[in-house]
Amino acid sequence: MKKILLLGIAVCTFTTLSACSNETKTSTNSENKHAAKTEYTINYSVNGSTFNVPESWSEKDGKDGNTKYFYPKDGMLLVLFSEVSPSIRSENARTEYLSGIKKGSLKNFTEKDGQEIGDDAYGWNVSYELNEASYNGAMIVVNVKGGILQFTMGTTDQTFETYRDAFNAIYQSLKYSPRSTDTSQPEASSQPAASTEQSKPEKATFSPTDTSDATIEAISTYGDYLTMTQKIIDEYLVNYENTFRGTYLESSLSEQRSEYAAAFDEQKKLYGNMTKQKLSITKSSLVDYLKTYRDTLNDYINRMKALVQ
Repeated sequence: MKKILLLGIAVCTFTTLSACSNETKTSTNSENKHAAKTEYTINYSVNGSTFNVPESWSEKDGKDGNTKYFYPKDGMLLVLFSEVSPSIRSENARTEYLSGIKKGSLKNFTEKDGQEIGDDAYGWNVSYELNEASYNGAMIVVNVKGGILQFTMGTTDQTFETYRDAFNAIYQSLKYSPRSTDTSQPEASSQPAASTEQSKPEKATFSPTDTSDATIEAISTYGDYLTMTQKIIDEYLVNYENTFRGTYLESSLSEQRSEYAAAFDEQKKLYGNMTKQKLSITKSSLVDYLKTYRDTLNDYINRMKALVQ
């Protein structure tokens, strides 16, 4: 019997990224036939921070040594280091930083869906105009040693969603030296710290009881994403067992359990140290993926059910 593997997803396709010429292997599902796609990335450096970019994207250095440009087919990725003292975790610093961008060469620059990404970064979906062309994309700025590292990617003709996975993978591959101090931390409150802590309600643990659209849309962290993925897999395996018990397909259940467990372990390797990190510009892609993944598994059971009746 042919097998089903987890589909490739937003930030986390099943990839193994390493320095220099890295090989990315993505498992996909198409009528239950395995299809392997190999893509190579190249390791680049800006002011001591390193990251991986698809080999097919042409690269050009900026004039000051702190800037690099990369050109996929339909747009551009800018990587820029700036010697900025305030931490991007400060709202005032973010406002000032965005104001500086809006005074630059990117006309009608707008940002939305802003959200913290872990402790060191902040991200937005963005749109702007450059050389009389309109661009849509995303921007992530990261606190690094000595300043801020900015990743801004935009594509024309509403094509950014086809590049969002690649943009997220570039950020995920980033290696940098963190700042030794964080100037954004507020001064100590005059009120007792204990009373402040008591006023903060604890976030309930995400524990899905179904795989409905509403439940999937409720994920808020990468840990929630992993939990939801496991719930979809568990539900599929239970439905598979109940549907095909007593048929020739029942014999493949053990093999499928092992295969899905191995595939999910790959997910945990990539997200295991990010479970408490909030989803930001990646949430819409992850939510869409989970819905498609759930529907694909359900459709597979329905198709196979018709064959054994």
